[in-house]
Amino acid sequence: MSEPLVFGRFALLLDQRRLLDNGAPVSLGARAFDVLATLAQHRERVVSKDELLRCVWRDTVVEENNLSVQISTLRKLLGPDALCTVAGQGYRFTLPVRAPAPPPVAGDGVLGLPDKPSIAVLPFDGPAHDPADAALIDALGDGLIDALSRLHSLFVISRHGVQRYRGRPAHPCEVARELGVRYLLEGTARHLGGHMRVAAALIDAQSGQQIWSEHYDSAVEDGAALPHDIVRDIVVAMVPHIEHSELERTRLPQTPGSSAYALAQRAWAQAREGLSRSNRGARDAAIALANEALAIDPRCSAALNARVDALSWHLYFATAGPTAMADALQAAGRAVTVDRNDALAWRGRGWLLFVGGKLAEAMADLESSLELNPNDAITLARLGMFEALSGDPVGGVQRCMQAIRLSPRDPALFHLLANLQWAQFAARAYDDAIDTARQSLREADFAGTRLCLVLSLVGAGDAARAADELRALREQAPDMVAARQGGVWLAGDPEVRGREAAFFDVALQRLNAMERRG
Repeated sequence: MSEPLVFGRFALLLDQRRLLDNGAPVSLGARAFDVLATLAQHRERVVSKDELLRCVWRDTVVEENNLSVQISTLRKLLGPDALCTVAGQGYRFTLPVRAPAPPPVAGDGVLGLPDKPSIAVLPFDGPAHDPADAALIDALGDGLIDALSRLHSLFVISRHGVQRYRGRPAHPCEVARELGVRYLLEGTARHLGGHMRVAAALIDAQSGQQIWSEHYDSAVEDGAALPHDIVRDIVVAMVPHIEHSELERTRLPQTPGSSAYALAQRAWAQAREGLSRSNRGARDAAIALANEALAIDPRCSAALNARVDALSWHLYFATAGPTAMADALQAAGRAVTVDRNDALAWRGRGWLLFVGGKLAEAMADLESSLELNPNDAITLARLGMFEALSGDPVGGVQRCMQAIRLSPRDPALFHLLANLQWAQFAARAYDDAIDTARQSLREADFAGTRLCLVLSLVGAGDAARAADELRALREQAPDMVAARQGGVWLAGDPEVRGREAAFFDVALQRLNAMERRG
């Protein structure tokens, strides 16, 4: 964990990728943040323009004007003298940086962070005068701890470890230092008139910032057990925000001597970018980072899963090398062997098998993943799509809708919607699929979504718009378009696969005719 860099009224939280102005978050674009972070971390020297371009834009070739725009943005925010231009050399950060005031620590023990996302579920506040209510609130905390403990990607403090914070006001940073965690889940619970009302909030304990919150209301009879839907809904909604926060950390410049887990997290971040932006280079970077992590620790589950994910999407986009399927199957098998209770390993192998055309085996692996983590919205959505493409479109659409209802603010909402869209196509609900595609594309420009949009537009009788979308798709993912043109379709149901191929041909013929006309 790196300490915040404090200058004037600002605090730069590198681990959180946040800039605070007198404690309030500042809206700052990702590139501007990276420029500021690079200059502030190397404030003892001049940073050349070439170095900034390499650090901030990495493998992307951009014009120097892009850097000038970000420098101008930062000067407007921090003051004209914050970033000094050194003629012919580059830029230097000139504001004096002071160390942050350490938070108060109760007791002598201060624990370091484990090498995975860590969380403590603090006892929820509630009325203390009613023993029945107190027991229900205790059951809520125990249920959340049990549910989170099933996720092998998290380090969760036991129920005994958090009991001393019951009814005790404490600063989040203090609790984090005492327990050695990055995140805290806290909230209130009330049993009122046959309903249990719960307010939950996820706190980044390093910065004290709230990164997620939600309210829940569930019917409960007097003397009845805890409604399990509350625990499920909290976990489903909250965990993706932990994952998103962890992936955002990987955008910071890589430090020497990174652990296998840190490299694996960077691999996951690149794999996610390779998916959401249909970016081949990001998928290649994910595989390289995963390989670095596995060279340090061959049993690193996160690295194995990231490698499987990136290779699977290479296969989906038809950008894979000749050994990609064999390499991915080997990594997937190792991930399951290393930890048979890792839901992500089963989910990853299931997706790989689907891309490889083995739908029945893929569904079996996703069922195994869902047994281990019933609260994973992505697994639910993928399973729904699998069901729809294998002959049960009605059930598939319902399961996809369930996944979105469980996690309506999921950072990967575009992916949940994309699965629903394919299920709707299988169900011949073309207008619904078109609407879902538009929603998904507003979240992320994913080529798989656009492909289904092409097919759905043809199904809805709008071949002209389908041709326009196919032109855009061909520019975005030419290898995938060529593969589909060659007859590579993933649906298991012959009727659905036949519609996919026929509708694609209609759009392609219309596009060819438009291009011949000039």
